Amino acid sequence: QDSLLVLEMDKVNQSMPGPLGLYVVADGLGGHEGGEIASGLVVSAIARSAQAELLRIFIEGALDETGAESWANSVINQANREVYEKRTAAKSDMGSTLVMAVVNGLSVCVAHVGDSRAYRLTTSGDLERLTADHSLVEELLKAKQITPDQAKEHKLGSLIFKTMGQKEDVEPEIRTMELESGDRLILCCDGLNSMIGDEQIAAIAHAASSPAEAAHRLVTAANDAGGRD
Repeated sequence: QDSLLVLEMDKVNQSMPGPLGLYVVADGLGGHEGGEIASGLVVSAIARSAQAELLRIFIEGALDETGAESWANSVINQANREVYEKRTAAKSDMGSTLVMAVVNGLSVCVAHVGDSRAYRLTTSGDLERLTADHSLVEELLKAKQITPDQAKEHKLGSLIFKTMGQKEDVEPEIRTMELESGDRLILCCDGLNSMIGDEQIAAIAHAASSPAEAAHRLVTAANDAGGRD
């Protein structure tokens, strides 16, 4: 039920490269048919807007922090409405989580809805989680009502209170930060982080020689741990 989007572009001016990357993970909810439709709607809407707006802003040299965050908020709400309208018409419970990163040089704008996550892996192997799950378990952790170990096996671990398509409007969490040269971003759905812990994610990704190898080894580790999703 997951859908993915990768868009990369390089603009070179006066021998200075200006790379742009757009990366999206959407994890469908609401049964196999509904989930795959919802996540597909999300990435398709983002892809259309990226082609029409994001690339234009980038080419014109106007993609600063404010521009990236404004575009992210606008496109996520646009995608949300498409899922909401489809959900309402079909009288289903379809929905999707979303995590998205817009990388402009060393500046990254991260936006998310639900419990799909973004991490930053440094060259030294330190892993920083950039998103906080919109879930009951995350709120219980914040309130220190449960421990991290209890959270892993909590019976309400799949209860998410904010998703794409749940309501007509959505408020994504959006942040912008500066990366260091050599940093890596990891975007994933809960099919990864619910199976293996952050320390294992960091160790596997840090040891991998390429993004493709890291992805393969992370998926293998999640499946070896039970692969529930």
